[in-house]
Amino acid sequence: QQMTEREIPPEVDLAQRFEEEAQDPAMQAYLISLGIDPNYIAPTDDDRRVVISEFQIVFRDHDIPVTINVESPEDLENAKHNPMIVKEGCHFKIRLSFRVQHNVVLGLKLTNTIYASLGAKLASDTEMLGTYPPKEEFQFVEIPRVGWNEAPKGAISRGQYKAKCKFIDDDGVSHLTFEYLMK
Repeated sequence: QQMTEREIPPEVDLAQRFEEEAQDPAMQAYLISLGIDPNYIAPTDDDRRVVISEFQIVFRDHDIPVTINVESPEDLENAKHNPMIVKEGCHFKIRLSFRVQHNVVLGLKLTNTIYASLGAKLASDTEMLGTYPPKEEFQFVEIPRVGWNEAPKGAISRGQYKAKCKFIDDDGVSHLTFEYLMK
């Protein structure tokens, strides 16, 4: 039996869907309960489905996060060359600021891969962020959602690391890929 590639269903226009369900208050209430705003208007000057504005490292023991802006090509280029400083043994989380626009994004996930300075892959983690309807406001997600990550410590863990971050959805659409440095 030959396996075939999964077909992506056609997109549903959300405004049209609300119009079709105008006579069914239960269906409209259901759509709203899913977080879909019947008054949402998609931007006409930005065709991206997911807009990620910031990637932050937040520390448990001090208030000042390290921020990578990822909205412009210049921001992405800066992230490749200006390392974020993470103290050894500290406890931290990743905080993302993003917005979904135009239509629902199913199964948005983040894959973060860390490489040693010589290019050897040290770790790769994929975190399911969830399914999101379009909104005008930015949303925030922290990873891990519970608890904290601990940075490596000891002489052997010192140095500079390169990381590659990818945002992909269940349809296989890549919304953003960028590289950053950590020390």
